[in-house]
Amino acid sequence: MTAHPAPVDATIRALRPADILSAADLLVLAAGEDKRHRLLDQLATVLPGEIHHALVAERSGKIVGAGKLTAEPAFPGTVSALVAVAEDERGRGIGTALAAELAGWAERHLGPEHVVTSTLRDDLDAGRRFAQRYGLVVTRHSVGWRFDLLGRSDELAERATRTANAAGVRIRVADLQAEEAAIVECIGRTLPGLPLPGAEDQEVDLAHARRVIPDEATVLVAESLDAPGLPPCGLTVVTPQAGSGDWYTVYTGVAVDRRGRGVATALKAAALEQAYRSGATAVTTHNDDGNEPILRANRAFGMLPSVGYWSLLRRAA
Repeated sequence: MTAHPAPVDATIRALRPADILSAADLLVLAAGEDKRHRLLDQLATVLPGEIHHALVAERSGKIVGAGKLTAEPAFPGTVSALVAVAEDERGRGIGTALAAELAGWAERHLGPEHVVTSTLRDDLDAGRRFAQRYGLVVTRHSVGWRFDLLGRSDELAERATRTANAAGVRIRVADLQAEEAAIVECIGRTLPGLPLPGAEDQEVDLAHARRVIPDEATVLVAESLDAPGLPPCGLTVVTPQAGSGDWYTVYTGVAVDRRGRGVATALKAAALEQAYRSGATAVTTHNDDGNEPILRANRAFGMLPSVGYWSLLRRAA
């Protein structure tokens, strides 16, 4: 696609490598800072045959808007859509111009086998209404949670020990590089029944699961005390958020046969303590609003509600 003027005071053109960081800075305004790793990966990494169409809006040498349609490799057939405009540039038609370009491209390149999804912060009502104009409908809502860590060292250590003992597990930090295969295998065993953003009835392709875990993330695995030597029965992934003292919970899962026995609570407690020991000042997370057991656990931990997100869906024609 060649650069050309949009019917607004900006130029809509294809994303260039030099634009990636600026585009990601804009897109997280709509999706949330915790999505930065995935957005950077989607913008920068294109595997052969993957759906990928990314645009920016530029005026006077400055990137003022960004939009993208990119594959979600872990969920075959899923295409992630997102449009964002700098706060001081909104209301000038830039978002509409970007969305129109993406919609036209989608009509030409997407088929009935594709599902278009989007994830938007739940405090952006205007953004949700904008997405709905293009046929996206809200399918799920995830509640945001935040736990401040400062001054809670003894509490965190006591709870981590107590919950692990109650669940009958030992929780340790796994080596993301050396144990990658075992970690991915554990993710596969803990996925059944979990509501996940981007998953709309598709099979999960575990070959791409590693891409959703930042290299700087910490992975904690739960191993049964009753069955030493067996694969982990659960895991959680937490990662620091650049530019702040916050850490974010990327994923927590427990094998089906160990659910309801306190393993998820023990993993959450261990993650909070590990983040604190690593210098974090707070941990944030999101959970589907229908997942009452984990919501109840969050409240019991003293976590406070924070910004959540909507999951939206549109099936390609």
